[in-house]
Amino acid sequence: MHMPLWNEIEGEVLADNLPLQKVLRSEGRTAWFATTGADGQPAVVSVFEALNDEDTALARLERAAQVQHANLLVIRRTGSARIAGDPYVYAVMEPFDQTLAEVLRERPLTPEETREVTESLLSALETVEGAGLYHGHVDSAGVLGVGDNIKLRSDCLTQRHGESDAAALAALIYNALTGRRFSSERDALALPAPFATLVRAGAGSNGSLAAMRRVLSGPAVTSAGAAAVAPTAADATITARPSPTPATAPVAPRTAASSAAIPRPALQRDDAKSRPRKRPGIAIAAIVLMAIALVVFWYSTKRPARHTPISGEAASAPNPPQTAPAAVPPAATPAGDAAATMGAPETVKSAPRPTSTPTKPATEAAPASTERSVWHVVAYTYSREEAAQRKAAELAAQYPKLEPQVFSPTGHAPYLVTLGGGMNREEAFARRDAARTAGMPSDTYAINLRK
Repeated sequence: MHMPLWNEIEGEVLADNLPLQKVLRSEGRTAWFATTGADGQPAVVSVFEALNDEDTALARLERAAQVQHANLLVIRRTGSARIAGDPYVYAVMEPFDQTLAEVLRERPLTPEETREVTESLLSALETVEGAGLYHGHVDSAGVLGVGDNIKLRSDCLTQRHGESDAAALAALIYNALTGRRFSSERDALALPAPFATLVRAGAGSNGSLAAMRRVLSGPAVTSAGAAAVAPTAADATITARPSPTPATAPVAPRTAASSAAIPRPALQRDDAKSRPRKRPGIAIAAIVLMAIALVVFWYSTKRPARHTPISGEAASAPNPPQTAPAAVPPAATPAGDAAATMGAPETVKSAPRPTSTPTKPATEAAPASTERSVWHVVAYTYSREEAAQRKAAELAAQYPKLEPQVFSPTGHAPYLVTLGGGMNREEAFARRDAARTAGMPSDTYAINLRK
């Protein structure tokens, strides 16, 4: 028995009066032919050369025909036949209009088209895997257009023994978007969201269809979400992040301290629950009032020092001259102390430091700690804490070194998925750049929050 040239059997007739009209494609022991059914309607027949495995090959096609899904090419019937004494098995399939390979020869797909193809193929492959089968031929030539539907060929399904079609699907997504062959996970870093994460979820060492589904079905939020808190007069150094795409509708700032609009995240079907987002304004107002109270207290405790004998008013003081040294300690603090910042005369700075009042400079310098800034690197924003926790856990599995965690500046919505905890400005921007390089969304940003 010899391997035929498939065009040599064009014109042969299979059982049920199925003519093999024209070879449409061939690959090893399988070829597709155009044919016409008994009803006169066009069809495609997949012919498989059965060497010593005729029964096994036929059983495989029969099992494949039992897997039904809207995005799997329908196998109408199966059978076996002999052509010139050689055994063949075949599957009669519904006809198709075009293959994805033909489209990609002209141009790559748009992100919207790629997402539609991905949804269709992922859904079909999940059904195949759920039936205990493995596809093994996920490529652009096997993605078929049937009317308005996108379908995956089904004549190649085999018993699954732990294999996964996730890596092949990830490579196909990359090829569809770029027109180039996928070679490694690094290739995915340049893809737009969510495809960068989606491709790596399938192509990684632990890639799976389930991981790809989690990415594709994740909450519909903008990549970096909205800014954490509206700026106040005390936080005028916070720079509002520009909107990454036109799809994120800008929201007017809540105070006049910031002239840039803060982008509002596109939440996933929970707009009705987004009204509590107004509450941070109340909390911010309370914080501002507390800050004002601290400033008033600071000045009220500081003013007596300006009228003590250290400013040259000892002559008018009602106390006896021997009590004047008790007023010297505040003026004897170092130049960086709070007393020096209030304008104490430099001639007093050289006075010996008494040891009787060591705690006063610490009391006066305490308000400075309320102005310390803490930077955070924000990747995603959610209105629900449980959604933010799920996303942080997913990122922690993929990027453990970035230390994803959930942070809420106000104790309630919005909930930020941040990378690492509080840090200084240099550390924050370094971590932001590292996150982008690792494949996190390109609009991941660093923000300065007052402690």
